Amino acid sequence: MPGGRGRRRKNDDAEAIAGLVADPRRPEGAPGEDGDTPPRPPRPKGSRRKRPESAPKKSFGRALPLLLGALGIAVIALVVVLVIQFLPGAAAAPEQTRPVSYTVIGSGDSLNNALASQDVDSRPLNEHEVFRNEEISSQGITFKLADQTLTEDCAELVWGDDLKKALKGAGCTQAARGSYVADDYVGLAVLFNLSDTDGSQAVADAMELPDDPDSDAGGFLLTGADDGDIAALGAGYNEAEATVSGHYLLVTWAQPKDSTSTEEKESLSSPLIALSSFRDLLFRRMTQLEEFAEHQGGTSGAGTDTGTGGGAGAGTGAGTGTGAGTGADPAAGQPAG
Repeated sequence: MPGGRGRRRKNDDAEAIAGLVADPRRPEGAPGEDGDTPPRPPRPKGSRRKRPESAPKKSFGRALPLLLGALGIAVIALVVVLVIQFLPGAAAAPEQTRPVSYTVIGSGDSLNNALASQDVDSRPLNEHEVFRNEEISSQGITFKLADQTLTEDCAELVWGDDLKKALKGAGCTQAARGSYVADDYVGLAVLFNLSDTDGSQAVADAMELPDDPDSDAGGFLLTGADDGDIAALGAGYNEAEATVSGHYLLVTWAQPKDSTSTEEKESLSSPLIALSSFRDLLFRRMTQLEEFAEHQGGTSGAGTDTGTGGGAGAGTGAGTGTGAGTGADPAAGQPAG
C-alpha cells in the first residue's frame, strides 16, 4: 500500500534465519559472504578451549636435523682419523731407533789416501757443496731432497752417549744430513767431517748393533722428523750402511714406504747404492786436491819465468812463484768448492 508499512517477503525472512546459522564450511566467528560476523554459539559449561602446542616442541623439531647433521660430521671425522692412523707406513718410529741391519764398508784406497785427514783437506763443508743436487737418481730410483741440515754440533744429529763420545774423540767438526723421499722408499744420508781416517772408523764402529736390542750402548742417527714419511724410518724393515772415506764418514739409511714391520725382510741394496751418491762431493774434493797438487808441482819454478803463467796447470798468479791459481782457496790454500 502506498505510504503504508510494507510487508516483508518470505525470502527476506529465510535469509535472516540463515544468517543466524553458522556456515559449517567456515571457521567459527568468521565473516559471512555479506561481511557480517554472526554471533558465536555459547560453549557448554566446564569446557575449555584447547591450547595450541607449546613453542619448545616446534623448536625441538627444527633443531633435530641440525643435531643429527653434527653427529654425522663427528662420526666421519673419527673414521678419517682412524683410517689415517692405521694406513701402512703412517706410524712414526721411536725417536731413538736402530736399523735392522747395519754394515760398515770402505770406499777404497783412492779416497782414503787423498782425504786422509783434515790436515790435507781443511776446507769446511758448505751447504751449496753438500746439497747442490736436489735429486739423486741411481738404480732406477729418484730420491728428492725433503730436508737438509748442516751443523757444527755433530752430537745434534745422533742419539746415544757412546756415539756422542766417539764423535768428540774423533774430532768431529761438522755433520750434514739430507732427508730423501722416492716413490717407494724413504732415506737418510749423514756425512761426518772428522779429523782423520782412524776417527772415521771409530765412529762407524760405535754404531754397531749391540747383541741386546734393548741396550743403550752405542747409538745411531736421528731422523729429525716428527711426522711425514721420514718420521716412519725405523718403524718398518730398514737397513743402513756406513762408508769410511778418509776423514769423512757417510751413513746411509733406507726403508720401503709401505713397510710397517721390521720382520718383512727385503733387499735394500738399490736404494742404499742410490743414497751413496751423496758422497759425490768427496770425489770432487779429491779431484780438486789432486789438480791443485799438480798445479803446485808444475809451477814450482814459475818465479823465474816471465810471469806469463808457464806450466800446464798455471793460473793467473803463476808469475809470483807461489803456484796459486784462480782455483785456489786463499784462506786454506786449497781449491775452492
